[in-house]
Amino acid sequence: MNWLLIPWVIASTVLLLVVAYWIYSVEQRTKALDARYQKILALAEETDQATIVQLLTRLEARESQVVEMEAAMTRLLQALPHTIQGYGVVRYDAFENVAGDQSFSLALVDVEGSGVMLSGLHSRADTRVYAKALKQWQAGYGFSAEEQQALGLARQVLEGKGNQADV
Repeated sequence: MNWLLIPWVIASTVLLLVVAYWIYSVEQRTKALDARYQKILALAEETDQATIVQLLTRLEARESQVVEMEAAMTRLLQALPHTIQGYGVVRYDAFENVAGDQSFSLALVDVEGSGVMLSGLHSRADTRVYAKALKQWQAGYGFSAEEQQALGLARQVLEGKGNQADV
């Protein structure tokens, strides 16, 4: 009969130790939670209701500002692809009897290659400026060698490889 009681005594002892450890860990967590609660109560006692209302009002104002900023950022992100981000400038002599690189070709494009190509041809008598609309890196008219070079420089600027100071 004694041999039947030994496993029960061992099992109940192990169970008693597990329950004791569980009670100890629950007590520790309860103490930590109580310490946090006391801090919150101390903060609530130090802060009056007017201060809390003021803080909530300021928080609501900030929330409305954040909503406005998000709307503005959305509008900017929609407009950004259509802004001029690439440019290329080439100066040259358009005519043999005029020196000083007074003629120019200027390409102003967005990320899709839409924009404008401006070319100014300087002669001894006058200067004429011509414009070509660009759409997807193409124009309704052909490009001169200088205009092609300006367009290539604009592409390089968009790709992050361009340095207009070298031109």
